[in-house]
Order: sequence, then structure tokens, then C-alpha cells
Amino acid sequence: MQRDVFAFYAVQLHLLLRWSGGRAALIRRGLMTAAVSILAFVATIVLIPGITVRQDPAVVLAALVLATLTALLRPVLIGLLSPFSVILVAAATILVQGLAFLVLARLPIGLTVDGPESAVLGSLAFAVATAILTAGLSIGDDNSFFGTLVRQLAARHRDTARTDRPGVVFIQIDGLARSILEDQLRAGRAPNLARWVRAKDMTVDTWQPLLPSQTSASQAGVLHGNNDGIPAFRWWEKRGQRLLVSNHPADAREIMRRVSNGDGLLANGGASIGNLLSGDATRSYLTAATIDDPARELRRSHVLDWFFISPYSFVRWTVLSIGEVIKELVQARRERGGKVEPRGDRRFPYPLARAATNVLLRHLTTALVIEEMYRGAPTIYADYVDYDEIAHHSGPDRVEARDALGGLDRIIGLIEKAALDAPRPYRFVVLSDHGQSSGATFRQRYGKRLEALVAELAGGKASVRGATGHIEHLGRMGALLSEGSRIRGLGAGLTSGPFRRKAGDGEEELPDVVVAASGNLAHISFPHLPGRASREKIDATYPGLIDGLVRHEGVGLVLVRSASGGPVVLGKAGISHLAEGRVDGDDPIARYGPYAATGLGRIDAMAECGDLVVISMLDPASGEVAAFEEQIGSHGGLGGAQTHAFVLHPTTWRVDGPIVGAPALHRQIRRWLAAEKAPVESAPGRT
Repeated sequence: MQRDVFAFYAVQLHLLLRWSGGRAALIRRGLMTAAVSILAFVATIVLIPGITVRQDPAVVLAALVLATLTALLRPVLIGLLSPFSVILVAAATILVQGLAFLVLARLPIGLTVDGPESAVLGSLAFAVATAILTAGLSIGDDNSFFGTLVRQLAARHRDTARTDRPGVVFIQIDGLARSILEDQLRAGRAPNLARWVRAKDMTVDTWQPLLPSQTSASQAGVLHGNNDGIPAFRWWEKRGQRLLVSNHPADAREIMRRVSNGDGLLANGGASIGNLLSGDATRSYLTAATIDDPARELRRSHVLDWFFISPYSFVRWTVLSIGEVIKELVQARRERGGKVEPRGDRRFPYPLARAATNVLLRHLTTALVIEEMYRGAPTIYADYVDYDEIAHHSGPDRVEARDALGGLDRIIGLIEKAALDAPRPYRFVVLSDHGQSSGATFRQRYGKRLEALVAELAGGKASVRGATGHIEHLGRMGALLSEGSRIRGLGAGLTSGPFRRKAGDGEEELPDVVVAASGNLAHISFPHLPGRASREKIDATYPGLIDGLVRHEGVGLVLVRSASGGPVVLGKAGISHLAEGRVDGDDPIARYGPYAATGLGRIDAMAECGDLVVISMLDPASGEVAAFEEQIGSHGGLGGAQTHAFVLHPTTWRVDGPIVGAPALHRQIRRWLAAEKAPVESAPGRT
């Protein structure tokens, strides 16, 4: 028993030294803790009338005793009680400190406590004041924040069996193109990733997301090995006469039902964090497809309790979120003052969405990844969405987006450090699901949205519903609300109405035309025309619509089925017959890259494909596109960097050939995992 106690505190001291930065830093931290405790005790005396001090030294002595007692007992209480509830840990801490108040009052040091009630109230006040002061003094210190969490997790999972069999942490940086990553590495703005590459521990390879270049298709392919039937981020389905939106919980669950065979990448003990689809994970958090499914979204998590209930954590992320909102307002004003073009829509609620992704989701996701490493999860897949969200509004290579990447690099360094003391060694894979292409939006360039153009070309009498609003942030905030509230489905309930309306899904009667946009890709559907409407049927019903779209300056190509010739891609100076591989005139697909025809053919083969598929113009020199959504950094279609994703993986893991399509990346990862049988000897950061 004595040996177990000694080993327990030896681990705690080891972790304290690692995360403090050495002995000198630990001494400085000890002095700060003493000062905080004294200030917290003074606040307690002021707030609780039943506690008085007759001699000034009593303040110092009592504060130091309480701080020492808390430091020694709290890890034990976490280890014993946190499997039941963090609230129980807090309650036990308050009771122990309350007893300490009563004991101190019996000593001849000048402290008076008028009864058990005052002792408990004093203990509560001291604990809250200590947490608030500590959080305030360490707002910018991620090592202090996550070091505190690591020590708690080490106590809670002290009995987790250790193994030499390596696990893998997949870190998805949503929306990051390989070219932007390489610029970041060369400029020294990603020192942790650059260190891995320079040391030749890791190498960067390209993979090509096929159309549609967006998260639900990429994650379905990577996590489940199947992304058939996902033609866009949102699309109209004639079978159910409804709009499907990838990050709406009910729709994400339906998408996963279609693509999952129960044996996804994260089956058999894996964890999904912050994703759209779960990869059949055993434990799933902040994941759209499982967020309101009690059978899949497991809520027993020390991190979720600690993150939203602990005053220390709550104060820290609240202050950082306010700072992020202020930072966004200042940067947006500077952008307007500098007449930077193009400019995205940065009005509210975007500043709140930026704070949610850049602070709350980033830190909560990281905390959950660390918790899963201390559980010993064999595979962990986490999606960091902050870069993608910021790049949509400010552009993929602007200072705001680059700052977000620098922050993510620091987070990766923290995860790497946490892995050093996990119960198993971990390999790391950093990847993106797609890139982003920049450019002024379709509305900014031509003064109208695509649905307005369609309404004009359809003769003005057809009812046209546009599904072109930016709604990715609503899904992310809904997941955060649901986890934070701990009330199943609350996030979906709070955002469902605004989410559906913003996405373009109204309750009015069935429209004649639905225009569903995903970046510079749009599916145009005619709900009253049964099945896949042919070019001939559309021309007969809406004369001039297809020809008008093809002629428009902002449209690069239009895909439609011909009753006689199958799928054809129409451009201003030529036609590509996909099924025959024949081109009349100039090939309208050629400028969009070597895999554009494959992607268009793949979407055409889906039953869920729109009657018309429209891709915006592309400037081949700059890679700029004209998004149909109000995003100056966009993805979902073709053109520019949006189809150039990356995977950063251990150098010893060889790529067998070009990785074209997310299912191909899934198969490559499966081969890597199958070959990974020996203990890790040189994984990045492991000693």
C-alpha cells in the first residue's frame, strides 16, 4: 500500500515537472500558487462573516495549509471519485477543506470559525476564488491548463494497462490545402510539424479528394471506406422530397447509416471527436451523426464535466472567447479600412462562431483527445475546424487563417507532449479532408445569387428555393451546445429551426426548383419532374434555362443527362460526352484538373445527383473560383486548391501509389495499420 501511494505521487510530481518546464519553473509556479492562495483566503474572509482573523500571520499560514492539503488530496479524490462524477470530486474537496477550516480554528493561530456551516461556505469561497485567480493568471498558459488536466487523467486512469502496441492519433485540419501547409512550414509558423519533417520522422504526401471536395464525403471515405451517395454538402433528394444537410444531426446519422458497414476505421475501441461521421467508433463526442443518439454518444467523460463545470476551466475559456470576439472585430475593421478585396461576411454571428471554433472547440477537442490517449484508445480521429471556419470568411491565406494554423501547431505539440506519459505509444497522422479555393463570390461578382439567376432564366413564374446560406458553423455550435448542456439533443433543438431555414429547407409547399450550393458546386433539382430529368425534358419545361446557365460568365460547366447521349458536360465552347470519352470543340472539363472528369462521372452515377450540376468559373492562373455560397474561401466543387489535400504520416509508412479519392486513402491507412505491429521506437516526441 505504501509503495502504491509513493508511486502515485511520484507520477504526479513527474507530470508536474514535465508540464511546468523544469524545477526552476516549478518553484516559480509554487510561489504563484502561494500568492494566489493568500489572496483567495483574504477574499474568503471578506465574503464569509463567520470566518475572522485576529492575527495577520494566520492568513498566510491558513492559506498555505489549505493549498498544500488541496494539492495533496485532490489527485486522490479525482482517482477515487471522478469515475462517478466531477461534481462529487468537488463536493469531497469542499468537505475536506471545510474540516481543515475547523481544525485550523482550534489551533492558536488567531483564526475563528463560528461553526460547520461557515467552514463549508468558507471552503467553497476559497476554492472558487483560487480557481478564478489561477485561471486569470494563466489565461495564455496552455501548458498549465493541459498539464492540470493530464495530472487529473493520470490519477483517474492509473489502473489502465500499459502496452507497447502503438495506437494512432489522426488529427484532421479541416480545409487545409497542401500548398498552404508547405508555405506555413517554410515560413516557420508551424514549428512542431516542421520539426517532425526536418527530423525525417514524418513526410507529407498529397491525396486528391474527388468531387465533391467537402467534409462529409471525405470523412465517409476515410472513416468508412465508402462515400457513395454523397453528391455534395447538401442536396435535394427526390425520393423523400427533402433537403439533406451533412452537418445536421438527423441527416448526418442518415448518411452514416448508408455508408457504414459496422467496421469503420474507429471500430473496436476507437474514438471519434468533432467529426461529422463516427467511423463506427466505440466512443464518440461532438460528432454530428451521434450527437443526439443515446446508443452511440457516450457522455461519461471526465473532460466534459471538468471543461464545463470547473471554475478554472470555465473562466479561462470564457475570457479567451471574449478576447477572440474582440480580435475578430478589430481585424474585420482593419480589413474594411484597408479596402481589402474580396471580403467575406464577418458580421454577427460569425464572431461568436469564430470564438466557438478557435477557442472552445479547439480546447475541448484537445482535452478529449488527451483523455482518450489516457484511456489507451487504439485509434483516435479528431477534426479541428477552426482554420476552415476562419478561411471561409477571411480567405485561406490571410493573416487570420495563418494565425489559426499557428495555434493548431501549438495544440499538436501539446498532444505530442501528453502522449509521452500515455499508457501506450502513439503514432500521429495529420491530414486534411480537402483544401480551399479563394475568390470573390458569385453574388459579389455578378450582383445576384445563383438561385436568382435560375429564377430569371426559368421565366420568372417558377418558384425557386435557394439553399446557399453558410451553415457549417451552425452545425458546429449545435454540437458544442449539446455537449455543454449535457442534455441530449439540446444543441440540435436550439439550432434546428434557424439551421433548417438558413440551409434552405423551408416548410412552404414544394418549390418548382431547388438550388443547393456547396462552395462553387451547385445541384439544381426540379422536384415536380420525376426521376432524373433529362436535358430534353428540362428544355421543354424551362426553355433557355440550360443554355442561359452555360452562357453566363460565372458558370464554368453544366452537367446534365441527355436522353440520347447519356451524361454530357456543357461548356461555352464545347461538349464532353462522359460515357463515350468524346469531346466536341473545347473540353470544358480540362481546366479543372486531371481528376475532374472522374469526379463528375462519379457524381452523375449517384441516384442522389441533381438534375443539373453546375460548377462556377475558374481562373486557371490564380486558381480563383466564384462560390455560390457567401464564402471567399470555399470548397465542395472543382478548381484551385480545394482538391489538393495532404496527409502527413510517419516516414516508415510508405504510400503505395497516387491516392485518388477518400476511399483510396482509407485503404492506404488500413494497410498502414495492418503493418504496424512492432512497438514504436522513434515516434515523434517519444523518449
